[in-house]
Amino acid sequence: MRIALIMLAAGNSRRFGSNKLLYEIDGKPMYQHILDKLLAVAQKLEEKESGSLEDHKRQNEESDRRSAGTACTKIKGTELTVVTQYDEIEQEAGLSGVRVYMNPHPDEGISSSLKIGLKANLDADACLFSVSDQPWLTADTIEKLIELLQTSGKGIACVSCQGKLGNPCIFTKKYYEELLAVTGDKGGKSVIRAHKDDTAVLDVGNAKELTDVDRKIDFTN
Repeated sequence: MRIALIMLAAGNSRRFGSNKLLYEIDGKPMYQHILDKLLAVAQKLEEKESGSLEDHKRQNEESDRRSAGTACTKIKGTELTVVTQYDEIEQEAGLSGVRVYMNPHPDEGISSSLKIGLKANLDADACLFSVSDQPWLTADTIEKLIELLQTSGKGIACVSCQGKLGNPCIFTKKYYEELLAVTGDKGGKSVIRAHKDDTAVLDVGNAKELTDVDRKIDFTN
């Protein structure tokens, strides 16, 4: 399964009083915390897939000794996409080698960024959407969410804490059309609510991981 990782980083930070995504936490901008974790997850997934590809090649080589040249199926890698309206984020994310798309209409809400990221990855089997104002989210949680999707047989996977759904979320290809129909300042939760029976939920014990930083006071909670 090829999974695209999409980081949404185009919010206007109205309640924060300044651009919160550039606000430094522990010595680096808020968005960078999520970007670094997504980069680490992408690298680990690609290493795992490369190992699986080598195993598949060896199996084919053994099979070739008994039959005429069975073709080896290529295992596709993981891609990381950033959607933003900020030049600083575009430049820094670009230096990390990820694909960056500028959102020319951020006032239309998070759905506009979601659709830009999704349209850039329509060939992926599934898309993981993350927001950029959860600096305490861990790479381990992201990895567990991806594993849950792959093992559950469900079409959607999302995180939850104390019964409240949060980000990130993953949607398989069969929900792309519905996601592209979402409008306004809302993401994919309406799609999740419409398909609860096809949603796998990862319970996250530490509520701080799923905290969306909307105000400076959130740093003290």
